[in-house]
Parts: sequence; C-alpha cells; structure tokens
Amino acid sequence: MTSNPELAEFERAIDALRTHPLLSPHLRRGELMLGNLSLEDVNTLLRDDAAKYFLLAGAQLSRTTLKKAMKEPEVSIVAKALRAAQAVKMRLPIRTPFAHVASSAVVLRGGDLRRRSSGSIEALFRERLATEGIGILMSPPSRHVPGILIGRRKPDGVYPDPALEQAPAVYFEIKNVRRVADDIQKRLYEIAEASLEMKFLYGALEIRGLGLRTTREVLDGASKFRAVLRAHVIACRPTVVALMLCSRVEAERYREGAEAFVDRVFFQEEIDACLAFLKQAVASSQR
Repeated sequence: MTSNPELAEFERAIDALRTHPLLSPHLRRGELMLGNLSLEDVNTLLRDDAAKYFLLAGAQLSRTTLKKAMKEPEVSIVAKALRAAQAVKMRLPIRTPFAHVASSAVVLRGGDLRRRSSGSIEALFRERLATEGIGILMSPPSRHVPGILIGRRKPDGVYPDPALEQAPAVYFEIKNVRRVADDIQKRLYEIAEASLEMKFLYGALEIRGLGLRTTREVLDGASKFRAVLRAHVIACRPTVVALMLCSRVEAERYREGAEAFVDRVFFQEEIDACLAFLKQAVASSQR
C-alpha cells in the first residue's frame, strides 16, 4: 500500500491493463507475449499513460533513455511519428511475466513523481522568496556560475545574478533526499565540493593541512577538527546554504560534519529558518 494517492491510482491503472484490448489477447496464465505486438499496437499503447510506462518498463527504458534510443540509426529510419514505438518494440522481450513488468512500471512512475514533487517544492520556494522580498534568483531561467571542476555550475539559487558577471555572494542548493541512510552522503559530497570550489574561486579561502600522523586522532577529535575547518570556510564568501529535503530527526547527526564545509545546512522542518538566514545573507552582502 502506497501513501501516494497518485501512485496508488497508477497502480490500479497498470493492473487494469490485463484487460486492455491490445494486451489481453497476448496474456496467458500470467505470461505476456510482448513479442506479438505490432509496431502500430506499440504506438497506440504509448499514447496511454499507464500503458506507456508499462512498455517502457518492459523494454527497460526510461523517458530519458527513450529519447536517446530514438536517435539510433535503425530507429531513425522509420517515420518520425513511429520512432518512439520502434525504439520500444526493438527492446521488448518476446515473453515476460505481467506482474514483473507491472511492478517495474510502478517503480519507474514513482521515480518520476518524486522528481516532479521536488520540482514543485523548488517552485513553491521560489514563490516564497519573491513574497518575502529575498533577492535569491532561482530558475527558470537557469543561472550558471563558472567553475573549474564543472565549467558551468547551476545552483538552485544564487545572488547576485551571474549574468552580470559578478561573483556570487550567496550560493543556495536544495537537495532532495529520498532515504537518509542511502542518499544523504552523496548529497553532502555534492554541496561540500561546490562550497569549497566557490570559496576558492570567489572568496579568499585558505586552508592549511593538519598533518596528522594517525587516524586515531581523527576518531578522537573529529568535532575539534570540524570546528577548525569551519572557521576557515565561514570566513569567506560566498555564503553557501543547503536545504536538505529530509527529516531533521533522521539527518541531524550529519549537520555538524556538513557545516564544516558549508555555512549553513537546514532540513525540511526548518524552511522558515532557512528563509530568514538567506534574507540576512543577501542583506549582509549588499553592505
């Protein structure tokens, strides 16, 4: 049972495909003979949302990889209107359990819904910034800050507008964290990397290594060393802020480590505090 009503409705639509007039003739004892579908059948099914995800799952494609597959020579030779169907049909198994493809389709759709939800949160945050009169600029349009590891970094928010060729004073990222235990370390690496790069390029970041002789010293004094690094990080611009879309209860233990590299980290329960800090950071940069 899913807590997402839209995904639950999608699951029902997927199950209803058992009786779809183009699929039911090829379903026998739970096995679906996808190899029997014609190109026109596939093309018709791709116009239905549930059937499209079902076929994409069967072909082991996503919406992104489908676009790439449509550019392959053996696909581009067919009429433009049939290229998506051709790319999918070429990859469909001859036979496969219906239940297996159905569960894969639900996973595929769930990922798209989560990404859409993250985008909605960013849109709401952008509207809130405007309402509060906070000058952070969020896409659209996309803003690019020149970097050296990544030539054109695209922060979720930045001030001032990099189109003016001014160095960033505030650099803001929203990180969607689905499962704290699995995902948060990757997100922390991303924001720490961006922070050090931005402060090296556009600030006066100076860090001298500690030259520790044993790993035991880190185990025994991690908080002390984090504080030393943090003192260097927060001493220079830009102010780097991360909003992690996950529970503070689950992720609080990561805050101290993250803030050794980033000026401030906020969790989903702290959006008001995040807005207040961003407002203060923008105001400070204007003095």
